[in-house]
Amino acid sequence: ALLDLSIWRYVRGRLCVGMIVTLIIIISLTLCSRSVSFNIAQHRTYLHSRKMVVSKFKAAVNSDEGVPPPQEGVEFAKLPWNLNLPDQHYYVHLTTDPESGWTLEHYDPKTDGGILTDVTDGEYKSLKHYGQSPLPLFPSTTSLNYGTTIWEGLACRRSPTTGKALLFRPQMNYARFARGAHAMCLPPPSYELFMRGLQMVLQNNMHMCPPAPELDPDTGVPLGGAKLYVRPMLLGSGQQLGLHASPQISLVFFVSPTGSYFQGKAMGGLKLHLETRKSRAARGGTGNIKCSGNYAVTMRPLMDAKEHGFHDNLYLELDTYHNPKPSSTLSPLRQAILQELSAANIFLVLESGEIVTPCLSRGTILPGVTRDSVLEMAKMFKDELQPVMAKSVGKEDIEVTVSERDVSVEDLNSAVEVFVTGTAAEVVPVQSIGTSADDEESFSVKFPHGESEPGPVTFKLLEMLREVVAGQRTSEKIQDWLCDVHSTPEDFRKGGI
Repeated sequence: ALLDLSIWRYVRGRLCVGMIVTLIIIISLTLCSRSVSFNIAQHRTYLHSRKMVVSKFKAAVNSDEGVPPPQEGVEFAKLPWNLNLPDQHYYVHLTTDPESGWTLEHYDPKTDGGILTDVTDGEYKSLKHYGQSPLPLFPSTTSLNYGTTIWEGLACRRSPTTGKALLFRPQMNYARFARGAHAMCLPPPSYELFMRGLQMVLQNNMHMCPPAPELDPDTGVPLGGAKLYVRPMLLGSGQQLGLHASPQISLVFFVSPTGSYFQGKAMGGLKLHLETRKSRAARGGTGNIKCSGNYAVTMRPLMDAKEHGFHDNLYLELDTYHNPKPSSTLSPLRQAILQELSAANIFLVLESGEIVTPCLSRGTILPGVTRDSVLEMAKMFKDELQPVMAKSVGKEDIEVTVSERDVSVEDLNSAVEVFVTGTAAEVVPVQSIGTSADDEESFSVKFPHGESEPGPVTFKLLEMLREVVAGQRTSEKIQDWLCDVHSTPEDFRKGGI
């Protein structure tokens, strides 16, 4: 009996311990499951993309699964033009040396393989968490010491009609990127590597892509300018003291959800300062290259302009200001040729019906993607622009012409509308341009349209641009301007939706 009792107590004790251990395991698994579920909910796009890349010969995302939605709890419409929510981004980073350049080891378009898309332990080798894996840089990094950095800026938006994530004109960005690489002694990536890097960083940050814009109930045109901004960079990341090409090159793709560059000025016009002392770019320089140095030289003048109540500077070809034509009856300032703003191109709508922007032949102006897009749209859809041009200039039979040429300060006096363009800015009206009180020569002009709202031509071009980037307006010439982020890599490179 005593033996039976002892056995019973032993068994009962073991059962209790077993039940307690089982309960602890169940609780631990439940908490772990909840933690994993939360992590997946927070970064579902990233985890899904890592899973999909293992099957490299399939489409990037299955068509029946759709595009991952925007992250909940983020007021995308109120985001400023800045780096936003960096702790929730992922970026792509690849390196090489100038002798080897970018090879099929980095990316092979035939197999969709290479370091860019390789997966180890379920994670991309090239994909880094922005907040947890900062870019490794040293004090002697070439780009920090000598400014050997180029970059591009592109916009990805959700279509309000199809829900697709669409990237605007990356083909043109690549062409400019390759030219800049040559100028900075950096080996340019192949077109295929550039495009796959864009596609990959966008797919892994879709939770940061703002919701599709609402449609104007009267016109059906998309409203708002929120976007997922993506910036490819190429920089000398090697260490050295001498003025030489960097021994290591980094190719980086990162993103940020953003609002408009000129926050709160999408409808009301800009006040621009006519900069007569500082030079943004000169002939023979790098004014037509999207390199970091082009923006560094504009910072001090920009801060000064804002202190005087302006939104930005409009730069001149200073040699045309300091060396005016003696035979001209115009003052030196009125003879001077216009360049662009700190980070945007400029257009004039003249009372003659001409839509004109400064030409690129001097090599001092950045060939903007939005600039080119507006020029092409204005040429293709001139018939649609005629009624709004007639309204703007007050002449019913006015003919619309589109041109690129030298534009002088004097031309501003004939403008009925002025607007600026850029990836970040879209199309923004200008209400006035002038010098400040302490400038050497006085000039001021206020345009008939643009103070409180865009002029008729400016507004129509903005509507056209938004229709194009949403996939609502197309033609044979622009049918490849949009690239579907969740198409196959090959279709993404080709463009078209």
